[in-house]
Parts: sequence; structure tokens; C-alpha cells
Amino acid sequence: MNQFETNSSSNFEPMQGNLILTATILAAGMVFLDGTIITVALEQIQKEFNVSVSGLQWLLDIYLLFLTVPILVAGSLSDRYGRKKIFNIGLIGFTVASTACGTAGSILQLNLARIFQGLFGAMMLPGSLAILNATFPPEIRGKTVGIWATFTPLMSALGPLLGGWLVDNLSWRVAFYINLPLGLIALFLSMRYIPESKSADLPETLDWLGAILVTLGLGCLIFGLIEGPQQGWSFSSVTAIITSIILLMAFGFVESNIAHPMIPISLFKNRTFSGINLMTFILYFAMSGVLFFMPLLLQQTYKLSATRTGFLLMPVVILLGGMSQWSGGIADKYGPRLQLIVGPIVIAIGLFMVMIPGVEINLWFSWLSTLSYETQVFLAFLPAAIVFGAGLGITTAPLTSVSLGAVPTELSGLASGVGNAVSRAATMLAVAVLGTLMVLQFGVSLERETRAIPLSIEARTFLIGEQLKLGGAQPPPGLSPELTSRVQRAIAQSFVDSFRVIMGLCGILALLSSLITIISIKNGSAEETPMSWDKREIPTTPHL
Repeated sequence: MNQFETNSSSNFEPMQGNLILTATILAAGMVFLDGTIITVALEQIQKEFNVSVSGLQWLLDIYLLFLTVPILVAGSLSDRYGRKKIFNIGLIGFTVASTACGTAGSILQLNLARIFQGLFGAMMLPGSLAILNATFPPEIRGKTVGIWATFTPLMSALGPLLGGWLVDNLSWRVAFYINLPLGLIALFLSMRYIPESKSADLPETLDWLGAILVTLGLGCLIFGLIEGPQQGWSFSSVTAIITSIILLMAFGFVESNIAHPMIPISLFKNRTFSGINLMTFILYFAMSGVLFFMPLLLQQTYKLSATRTGFLLMPVVILLGGMSQWSGGIADKYGPRLQLIVGPIVIAIGLFMVMIPGVEINLWFSWLSTLSYETQVFLAFLPAAIVFGAGLGITTAPLTSVSLGAVPTELSGLASGVGNAVSRAATMLAVAVLGTLMVLQFGVSLERETRAIPLSIEARTFLIGEQLKLGGAQPPPGLSPELTSRVQRAIAQSFVDSFRVIMGLCGILALLSSLITIISIKNGSAEETPMSWDKREIPTTPHL
């Protein structure tokens, strides 16, 4: 039987249902795909545009910033002005912005295109689920959303592997061009098969002031943290951080005093809801560090190909996807508390394990010496990737279910929206904060590693300028082959040392998230929230 067949009297066509579902999966999958596919392309982008690590940080953070906040209001826009209309606008805009990314002639143009990718992705992502909710009959709606939630993260999972192959065999630009055929197919299916739907007589609930304040606040904070090391903590970077604090405080004040806030502050009076969101923030902050810096380390220090880098990340996404259903079932049967204690501990172990390999792989793994160098590197990091992925698989499903179960059912959409905003904000800040710490530690390590190398003042000044490229730093020109080799070794060792410091910090944060579970989360029924809220529906999306 076709999955869309139903015994109801609805005029719903099964084939039309399949094509609608395909369009929404393709559209949402593009958003997820472009959040991960770029990680293995960072090294090639850095080489082509000769940019510092701050330029690479912006590529991830600018996309997440303009994807995260608008999602919280885009669902209401769809309900008010037409779900198909807003979805199609987002789809067209995202496809055009992806093409602009592929044709970018500078890092500035690429970052500007990423802004529009985020904005249009924010219009498209919640709309895809809203369309399913409005279009499908109730008796198959849950199953349909389940299929959507299964396939869209697969696009995210394919990102590192597909991106690695494209970078090695074609170009990093093709990683963006791939959205052109996907977007055109999804647009054709949408125009042809998705019916328009919207809600009549909606009250005015769009919190534009809150959205503007939090976007500017996070944007100023990210600017200050990313550009601080680049500018030597100049007046502009420090002022941006101070301004961000003022704007975010104003956001909290506004959300506490308007009738229909984007994020109801009083919802956090619920201890379980506050605890699970604090845990989500800390855990995603820790996880984002390894997913940003590990591809750079593997490609810049260990000279691993982009394809092999993508393969090395595959155990993480396979275990995350494969274990989530099992983990969710265990949580339903026995309660989620134990998994939310054990899972972050396993994640921390994986983060500590990734610190083990040194610059010389054979020093740590002598039994691999008969294999090719790339295989040695791959096998040296593989156990850490497996343990890290297993920890994610244990944790992710219960994390989402507790966030939704901590509030009454009618507020589950809002809880999901808040949880997704928290996880993406954590990723943004992790890339900015940990990037800053990485640059500072790299500078300290490089100065120590090159202290005994006889370099001129000009050569040392050149190296100071190269510090912002981390593992992509180049030795000063004009050195003898012997000195060039020693400086290259110092750069590699400094990046490994810095990576170990950051991974150690992330591991400690993962353990802290486990402690938060012990303190704030218990098995049992959901607590009642202290007051009633405007029942806006923000479509549930998986925490990715």
C-alpha cells in the first residue's frame, strides 16, 4: 500500500502527497546540507582567497545568524500571507544565493551571499513543515512528518562526504552549485502540486522589535569576538561587544513586557525547561568546536584529503542517525535522565580521545607504521569519531523529547522553536569564542616552538601576521630548506597544541552539561508552566 493511501473520505491524492513531501524534503535538505557541506571546503576557500581564520568563522556564523533568528517569526509569516507563497520565495532566494556563493570572487562576496542563504533558508525551513501540517490528512500527518524528519537530516549527514568528494575532484564552488538543480526541482514540484493555505484573522503576534534586537545583539557579539584578534582588540571590536550586551539586555526587557513575545522569558521559570536548554547550549557549544576545527586540522596539519576528511566524519552522522530511534525508545520506556547523564560523558570521552594523536602519528600509533600515511591518520582519529558519534546518538533524541515534554502539549511548537534557536546560537558563539581562543593559544604556542629557531626580526614579524591563518600559516620567504622545514614543523605542532587545548575545554563543557542533567532533570511527567502563552505554532524541527 502506498504510504499516502487512506481510508478517509478525503480527496487527497497519494501521488500528489509523495510529490509534496519530496519538494519539502529537498528544500529543507538544502538548508541542512549547506550548514555542513562547507566544513570540508574551508581549507580550499582559505587557500583561494588567502584569508585568516576569521574569514572562515564568518562563513559559518553569518549563515547561522541569519538562519536562526528569522525562523522564530517566519512560521507566523507563512500562516498570515500563505505557506506556499513564503516557501517559494525562500526556495527561489536560497537557490539564487547558493549560485552567488559559487560565483563569489572574494571572501566578502561569499559572506554576503551566505547572509541571503540564511535569510531565505529561514523562510523555507519552517514553511516546509507547515505545508505538511496544513496539507496532509490527520490520519497520516504524523507518519509524513516522521519521514520528513528522517530524510532531511540525511542531507546534513551527506554534507561532509559529498563536499569532500566535490572539493577533491571538482571545486568547492560546486558544493554550492549543487543547490541549483535541487532548488529547481523543488520549485517545480511546489508550483505544480502544493496547494496554497493560510490562516484567516490571525492576531498581530509578530515580534519584529525582539527579532531586530536579538539579531543585532548576536551580530555585534560575533563581530567583536571574531574580529577582536584580527584587529588587535581595537576600539571597534570592544565597542561591538559592549553594544551586544546592551542590545541583548534590551531584548530580554522587551520579551518580558510585550503581549506576544518571540521567546517568552517567563517560560524559563520551569526548572526542567531551563535546565534542558542550558544543557543544550553548553553541549552544542562543545560539539561545534570539534566539527569546525577538526576538518581544518586534518587537512592543514595532516594533509588528509577532503574526501577522507568527509569519510572520517561519517561515523559521527551514521551513529547519530542509527542510534537516535533506539535511544528515543529507551527514553520512552525508562525515562531520559540516565541517557542525558551518560551521553554527554561519552561525548566528552570522544573529545578527550581526539587530543591523543600528535604531529607524528607513529609516535602514538607505532602499529600503524606499515600503512600509508593517510590511512594512519584516518585510523588514529577513527576511534574518537566513533565514540563521539555514539555519544551524540545516545543524547540527541532524549534531549529533544525532554525539551518538548517540559511544557504543556499546546506549547510544544514554541518549545521546539526555542530549543532550535538555543542550539544554533550555541554553534554561532562556539565558532566565534573558540576561534578567538584558538588564535590566542596558537600565537603562544608558535612563539614557544620557534624560540630556538634562528630567525630574523623580519621573519618573526612575518610569522606574527600568519598566526591568524592557524594551520594554514606559511613559513617566511627566503629561508633555507632546513629552516623552512623547522618552521613548518613548529606551525604544525602549534596547531596540534592549540587544538588539544580547545578539545580539552570542550570535553569539560560536555561533562558540565551532564552535571546540569543531574541537578535539573528528573524522570516523570512534564511540569506545568507557570502561565499560559499565545499558542503560535512554530513547526518542530530536529536539533541539528
